[in-house]
Amino acid sequence: MKARGTRRLSRLLPGDPAEVGGYELVGRVGAGGMGTVYAGTAPGIRGYLAVKVINGAYAATPEFRRQFAHEARLLARVNSPCVARFVQADVEAEPPWLATEYVPGPTVRHYVERHGPLRGGMLIGLAAGAAEAIRGVHSVGIVHRDLKPSNVVIAPSGPKILDFGIARPTTREDPTRWIRLRRFRQAVRRLGLPEPEKLPGDEDRNAAPRDRVGTPGWISPEQYRHEPATDRSDVFLWGCLVAFAAAAHNPFGHGHPKELARRVLREEPDLDRLPAELEPLVLAALSKDPAQRPDSTRLLREVIAAGGGEPTSTAAALPPAVRELLRTHWTEVAVRLPRPPRERPWMWSPR
Repeated sequence: MKARGTRRLSRLLPGDPAEVGGYELVGRVGAGGMGTVYAGTAPGIRGYLAVKVINGAYAATPEFRRQFAHEARLLARVNSPCVARFVQADVEAEPPWLATEYVPGPTVRHYVERHGPLRGGMLIGLAAGAAEAIRGVHSVGIVHRDLKPSNVVIAPSGPKILDFGIARPTTREDPTRWIRLRRFRQAVRRLGLPEPEKLPGDEDRNAAPRDRVGTPGWISPEQYRHEPATDRSDVFLWGCLVAFAAAAHNPFGHGHPKELARRVLREEPDLDRLPAELEPLVLAALSKDPAQRPDSTRLLREVIAAGGGEPTSTAAALPPAVRELLRTHWTEVAVRLPRPPRERPWMWSPR
């Protein structure tokens, strides 16, 4: 299978930095609302790194910087073969930036819209790789919230999940919580009172982010209902991703954002062309009730079993099992690193 990604990087624009954190920026990879991703290089690095630079509006917000720092610390702990590897970050820099592994290859949306649905082992490999990726981020307390075809790359070794721009921890970080609790306990002991079973701040600590950030039609029903985004929200998006890859169209179609919200909340998705071994898993993942969806660990085990893999009993055995499944199912993908941008043509100007 020939899955070609970007053949050449885009040129840096006049306002772009030439260097960030010791990395020379070679060209642009893409841009979004929160920042711009560049291809960077440095002595001793083979190929590129993806360097995400946060734009000025977000960089100037102290709350965003604190959140960005917390997410960078969590992402540094993610260990999954299907997530772009974290390399380095500087959240105090002006502007803040984060560097990850550069993953060559087309996105799932780019490939499917040009070449048609994924079939056979490639679809099983996508389902397993995406399930492993969300299991990996959930294991360190992160909800991705934006798992969609344009954020999943068809890489040579398997699918890779990118873009944690709207990812959030499943619990809110409070840097003063433990100082306050220590003082509280000291006061309780000094007064000779029994320590309560429930400590102050537990309600806030267990509160998950409440918002509807995401792409219309790729937002879970609970977020549309103004409920917290949880790990089961990512499982819902996993079901949408696999359904899209199998049918080459969005499971809830196209339309105005309000119409898409109504379909996600009230209608069943279009699951045309799903193979029999994946259909029950996708149906369970797309339940309107998050409590009826499997968690990502159970989901991954069932996808591995659907692909003919050996059952695994421990979480540590799951990544090797996914690697083995991808080795046997993921058709060789011919992808090269994109070339640097073309030099600007020399322009003659009269004196």
